[in-house]
Amino acid sequence: MSQLRQRAQEFDSLNVRVLIVTFDALWLARRYLADTPLPWPMLLDPERFLYRNYGMTEASWWTLLNPTAIWKYVKLILRGHFPGRPGSDVQQLGGDVLIDPQGIVRLIHRSLGPHDRPGIDQMFECIRASEIG
Repeated sequence: MSQLRQRAQEFDSLNVRVLIVTFDALWLARRYLADTPLPWPMLLDPERFLYRNYGMTEASWWTLLNPTAIWKYVKLILRGHFPGRPGSDVQQLGGDVLIDPQGIVRLIHRSLGPHDRPGIDQMFECIRASEIG
């Protein structure tokens, strides 16, 4: 999320609207927003309609707690980035979806684990190539 925030002006310059979607309850979403100020609106999807329709599944406990995942958390902590408080379902995986103004889905990245995100440059390449903005 921090890479997205760092490049918020670039999204604006390309006329791209970013929306954050969570399945957590309103009080958890508010807590997250208080801890992590975002320049974009957050939508609530408590029934996980969008998650299901974009094929975002739940991770196994091994995916969440394997040595590689734990090492990534340790590296983040050593750099001063402490993990946030968990939401209501730590196994639900997320993803990133780019939809152009005509409603055409240009990119779906379904996370395979908690640290799996598309590269920010990949997202901007897709935006520029698709003329989403």
